[in-house]
Amino acid sequence: MKEEILTLIKKSPLLAGALVIIITIGIGISVSAYMKKTSTTQYCASCHVMLPHYEDWFYTGKHNQISCVDCHLPNDNFFNHYLWKGLDGMKDVIFFYTGLVAEPIHSTAHARKTIQQNCVRCHEQTVSRVSTDTMRCWECHRKLWHHKINEF
Repeated sequence: MKEEILTLIKKSPLLAGALVIIITIGIGISVSAYMKKTSTTQYCASCHVMLPHYEDWFYTGKHNQISCVDCHLPNDNFFNHYLWKGLDGMKDVIFFYTGLVAEPIHSTAHARKTIQQNCVRCHEQTVSRVSTDTMRCWECHRKLWHHKINEF
């Protein structure tokens, strides 16, 4: 059976091309659906160490209309966003399943830089009147996002 399929594909380049296109579309749809699912706040909250942060964001956060990835991933361009989504996601999975995750969790230097850039990006008009070079947004606005739990 396998040899017959290979022979058929070799004899018909159009069929081979169609098969490649169908497989590519299938993979693309699967990856797209997975990326969409893993960008939700509910997905972030599915890890038990994130649950207190999720509940705090959901009940007391001033930005609870936006998702975790809006602040915690670079949003300057498509490539950078998905590169860091993959890197941070794999790091989180490895830390979680090896038991290396710290409780309570803390933001890395890269995460703090990303969060600061996203604050400035979203509130550009407001922060244009203050210097963000030496101060971080959460130094004055600690209670505007994660009210009870603040890892900074």
